[in-house]
Amino acid sequence: MFWKYTRFELKLLVRNRKGWFIASFLLLFYLVFFMYYSQVEPPSLIEQKRIEKEEMNAIFEHVDYLREDIPEVAQVYEILLKQSSLLNFQVFYLGNGDDPIQYIENGLELNKLRLEVHELGNQGIPEHLIKSKEEILKEDALLHYIKDHQFVIETESFATNHFFTNAMQMMSGLLFLIIILLSGNELLLAERQHHTVVRGFPLSFMKKVTSKVLVQFVYIYTTLIIGFIIGAAYLVNKLETTDFSYPILIYQNGNYVAVSTFQYLLYMFIGLALVTVFLLYLSVLLNMLFQNAFANLLVGLAIFIISDFLMGAGLNANLLHPFRYIDMAKVLSGDLAIQLGNQVLDYGYALIWLCILTALVIVTIYGINKYMYIRKPKDTPLPKAF
Repeated sequence: MFWKYTRFELKLLVRNRKGWFIASFLLLFYLVFFMYYSQVEPPSLIEQKRIEKEEMNAIFEHVDYLREDIPEVAQVYEILLKQSSLLNFQVFYLGNGDDPIQYIENGLELNKLRLEVHELGNQGIPEHLIKSKEEILKEDALLHYIKDHQFVIETESFATNHFFTNAMQMMSGLLFLIIILLSGNELLLAERQHHTVVRGFPLSFMKKVTSKVLVQFVYIYTTLIIGFIIGAAYLVNKLETTDFSYPILIYQNGNYVAVSTFQYLLYMFIGLALVTVFLLYLSVLLNMLFQNAFANLLVGLAIFIISDFLMGAGLNANLLHPFRYIDMAKVLSGDLAIQLGNQVLDYGYALIWLCILTALVIVTIYGINKYMYIRKPKDTPLPKAF
């Protein structure tokens, strides 16, 4: 009976114009994104290093003026001299020197010196020219990964991975939330407003909910994966490369770790799968509470966004932080951990919290439905959820 009901739900979804619109969006999103952004090439590694040299020259102008009066600044100045020398050698090794091994060794030494300057409080360095500790740790993890795996500096996959991470950042978070809320804002309401022959199926409420969530999940996730494959195929053809070995940085256990592209994408799609399930069950709960498709979308967005407003107002919003974990791209990059001031917030931590939230939402759905049918009505019986 469960699978008969599920097949019927699938037929309804196929005939739903909103479902076709969402499916079309997911199928075309990555293709359009890669077509647009592939027109602009990311700066090469040697260009990035030259920009760092220019920033270093600007820092020297400020520090040189203060070093005679402030002993701490004089100490920072001596370290900056060593940094400048290492930067110049890195540019040389990337160009005429053609020595990637020495480039990596100099980079690792450079990052040690940068961390020393951080320990000294970045005395005398203008705030806008300070390289954050997170950036230093990211570059250090990347260099260690390249060294351990003996990768060639500036492989073609560097550009490819740049597009992949940007695309995932664009899809994850608020945009993905809106897509799922739009998809699920009538999970229960449609059946209440348009009765079907399966309304009287001898199937429990929770099994019907599970069936609806399953159908929505399969269609959303399938179109998402197919859309990514289409977009990736276009990108590979555009860049004329199939090399995806260049590492991508993720935040893990309080540190930055470099992983392969395949591992990063695997983490992302597993995370998005769990986010989809959570948001679909949340949509069911909102359907039960508000019985309004627009309210379902509005309240769902408010839960995600309101913590930013509270933090901006200086109020404690810790209870709402777990709802922000649906932004898998920011979780993996470590940006969310920095934003929320939670060093333990990494991929595994976010998945555990999403599982807990999903379980809580399911229990709440069950409890509300149970309460509606066991309490004694005062005047008229309460209607079924659907």
